[in-house]
Amino acid sequence: MRRVRSYLAAVLIGILAVSGAARADTGMLDWEDREIAQALDAFMPRLMDEENVPGAQVAFIRDGRMVYERAFGVRNVIGRAPVTTETIFEAASISKPVAAHVALQLVAAGKLRLDKDIGLGLEPPWLEPGADGSIPKITLEQVLTHRSGLSNDIRRTSHSLVTPPGGAFSYAGEGFGYLGYAITAHEQRPFADVARVRLLEPLGMAATGFALEDAQMALVATGHTGLWMPLAMVFVPFVAVFVIGALLAFLVVRLVLQQPHMESRHLVLPGILAGIATIVVLLELVGLGLLTAVLLIAFIFVLCVALAAVLWRLVFHLLGFTRARPGTVMRREEVSGSFWTRIAVVLAVVSLLPLMFMSVPLPLRAAGDVHPAASLRGSAGEIALFAQEIIDPRLLERADMREMTRPHVAVGHGAPEGLAWGLGIGVRDRRLSDGDTQRTLWQWGSNPGYSSLLVIEPRSQAALVVLTNSQSGGRLVQELGAHVFGGLVELERDESWIVPFAAVAPNF
Repeated sequence: MRRVRSYLAAVLIGILAVSGAARADTGMLDWEDREIAQALDAFMPRLMDEENVPGAQVAFIRDGRMVYERAFGVRNVIGRAPVTTETIFEAASISKPVAAHVALQLVAAGKLRLDKDIGLGLEPPWLEPGADGSIPKITLEQVLTHRSGLSNDIRRTSHSLVTPPGGAFSYAGEGFGYLGYAITAHEQRPFADVARVRLLEPLGMAATGFALEDAQMALVATGHTGLWMPLAMVFVPFVAVFVIGALLAFLVVRLVLQQPHMESRHLVLPGILAGIATIVVLLELVGLGLLTAVLLIAFIFVLCVALAAVLWRLVFHLLGFTRARPGTVMRREEVSGSFWTRIAVVLAVVSLLPLMFMSVPLPLRAAGDVHPAASLRGSAGEIALFAQEIIDPRLLERADMREMTRPHVAVGHGAPEGLAWGLGIGVRDRRLSDGDTQRTLWQWGSNPGYSSLLVIEPRSQAALVVLTNSQSGGRLVQELGAHVFGGLVELERDESWIVPFAAVAPNF
């Protein structure tokens, strides 16, 4: 992988040397359109192969116009239908700046205020009462700058505070859930409809939405994850709790019941407890929507292990390992007992290890499943239209857009210097080798089975949108962003367009 990346970097440097026009550390921003297209066409298939990403879309605009829009790979590893530029992806957290733009339109219309409690007058209240019985006050500005004090748990829709509002930056998706509730109440119609009428339709984003029509679901790319991930979610908590339970059962049997050895019935209760613990952990990690899919993947894997074990036992039998040999006094039943079965199971698991990084599809989000923090779905080309609105606003005044995109709060928590947050969008100031500063606006996204990135450089009127249908696409989207806008050195230091883990609010 490192060798391939080094090769890609060499290609980039070679093209850069030929073009001779790029500024220091600014990637492809000064390249000719043809050179950009050639480089992206070469990079994407290789990066997708490295990161095991089945399908992707890329859109790039410069000087306010679309100069590149391509589709790569397949929508689903089962069936192999190709991705097209009309294919719909989950944009994940790119939803947040879109929702923020809608909120700022309501501010401009006098229906919301940045410095006022967004829950004022809402019935019933969305927030749970505090210890004193009163509803905490959270301003719109605090929500958009991730200082709401709410959690990042958008699967369980937590309505309680984690920290007091107005503190340090703490990335909290559930603040946008509160915002969606407030917008619905003020506009007297669902948030998804408000976003469509106020933003998506005026920008020509006809196939993009927080909710989709049923007919549009046929165009949605299926999300994928590595097989190891759902298996780890199931078997790690199960084995951990079962081992602890079995150890306690052993102590009870030997020390309390004074029995000489354990029997299989003594492991029934640890097994039940391990199963319950696994369900609880899965609900925390993936929520109810993906619980069945994760358990089904684990069940199919167990069936495959059982089938492989049977085949290994057959191999042992054909090789004569389980049959009595001349000159022995062992019965055939003794030779072919549990020892060879255990060996067969171990070999079966080892045989299936190469499949651990195979992509497996996940169920699609329901068409009407809406959350302002993460449910936006659309194509890279249409989301690039939103990026054009950020660069050259038509639906907001330029002063309002400047307010949205200026740094309001430093990310902190170990984030690189110059990483801040505006009103619903990240702001990154990167010092270049020539002493200049490059400002980019950005939002990365990660939903179960999907990874995405939006990066905008207002000075060049450039924007990149990358959508993938794989949980493993996070590195790909960041690396492609570094190739386009510069910053490969920062990428290797993990200082790309993402906030540190410590800057993310807890899920409970």
